[in-house]
Amino acid sequence: MDSEHSFHATLDMFSAHVNLLGRLHGNPALATVSAFSGGFFTGKPQTQDHSHLLGMRAEDPRTRGEPLRLHFRQTAGGYLLTIKNTGDHYNKLISKSSFEVLGAKDPNTKKPTLFTLIDLQQNVITPENIQSGHTPVSLMTSNKKHVGGLRLRGSPYLYLAETEEQSKAMFILSVL
Repeated sequence: MDSEHSFHATLDMFSAHVNLLGRLHGNPALATVSAFSGGFFTGKPQTQDHSHLLGMRAEDPRTRGEPLRLHFRQTAGGYLLTIKNTGDHYNKLISKSSFEVLGAKDPNTKKPTLFTLIDLQQNVITPENIQSGHTPVSLMTSNKKHVGGLRLRGSPYLYLAETEEQSKAMFILSVL
């Protein structure tokens, strides 16, 4: 790990708020997600607390939410993203959860998700060319999947998840 090329930044969007669902919609952020068709053998869908999962919500000018504060720690395979907002999920890693959705995970998780920063011209942003101020970026996971919005059947939320390129989200990276 190279702490020389690690940094703190906020991640936001041009017309939406990005954060954990609990911060965006209030705790607990409950969702009744059915992974299957709801047939005879799948059983009744269960309501789950999705407060720890990442999502986005349309911007409301009356309620400007706190941006998602992250520590970007450089590793040989990409960046580990650690949540730096105060609260229950402080110092937890952003990593893949069920349904390909990203969320807060224990910092000692065995297979953390690594991220690469991509600029508007589809070039990888290296530590040497990260600019201070505000930079438009997209995120790509080590699985070569883009980070974008995903709806889950039965849930009222819009999640951040691994998606295909056509569904990728553009973020505003603001180095602190």
